[in-house]
Amino acid sequence: MARPRRQPAAAAAPSGVTRPLDGPARWWIDRDARLHRLEGRLPGGVPVILELQRTNRPTLWPVPALGGRPGLPRALTGPEEDRLARLPARLRADGGAAVTLTAPVAPGATPHGTGWVSWTARAAYLAVGDPAAPDGRTLRRYDPGGLWVTPSPGDPVAGPPPLPPPRAAWQWRPPATDDVDALLAAALRAGEAAASPASASRVRGDRAAGRTVDVVEVNTRQGRVRYWIDRDGVLRRLELRTRLGTYAQLDLDPGRTPALPPVAPPAPPPPTR
Repeated sequence: MARPRRQPAAAAAPSGVTRPLDGPARWWIDRDARLHRLEGRLPGGVPVILELQRTNRPTLWPVPALGGRPGLPRALTGPEEDRLARLPARLRADGGAAVTLTAPVAPGATPHGTGWVSWTARAAYLAVGDPAAPDGRTLRRYDPGGLWVTPSPGDPVAGPPPLPPPRAAWQWRPPATDDVDALLAAALRAGEAAASPASASRVRGDRAAGRTVDVVEVNTRQGRVRYWIDRDGVLRRLELRTRLGTYAQLDLDPGRTPALPPVAPPAPPPPTR
């Protein structure tokens, strides 16, 4: 690394930028305005020194959980608008899909899941577990009555949920309680009404399930949702930007799905005498 040509100087963070360091930082900047070294303290008083080695530049690979390859967002073309507008009808015509879930929702926590989504029944049924969690997995059912969950002992990544669904003590909980629920709710909404082209942009082209797709991002009240739509109008992947800032994804394999009847509400308690 070349020796900096200037002495270190204290520098304040630019206006409007959240300072990651606690207190003033010292920057080593050469006469070409290139930063070589940064010293400061993290919150709590922990000292930190950052050295920039400009000769060591490894290849950076896109990370799906962080949004994948960069793109150049633009407005949709006519054919892209048409495929987005026809998507709900296409999903209902397909009936449903087998789904695979990957959801990095917290540091060190990436739940995985498998199961089915049915747009004709407006229902979904998945087994969701985290390989790093010791408490197994949960079964999740989504239907017009809401979201229902029950524990499922065993391997947290043991494959699809059991069929028929067990007659367990299913517990109702409010929708979109976590990012996994929000992603499944977005998948079911995709079969109900078309997204407005005014709120959509094409992020980039990509590949999914061996097909060329357009990655279309739609700003919704529930957050940013990305639709991976191939040139035949088939939805291959759905992504949701999580509260952590990552992207939870649901890969879809269209086809027949098992019967997913609604969960029967729990029987009311017997009257007291």
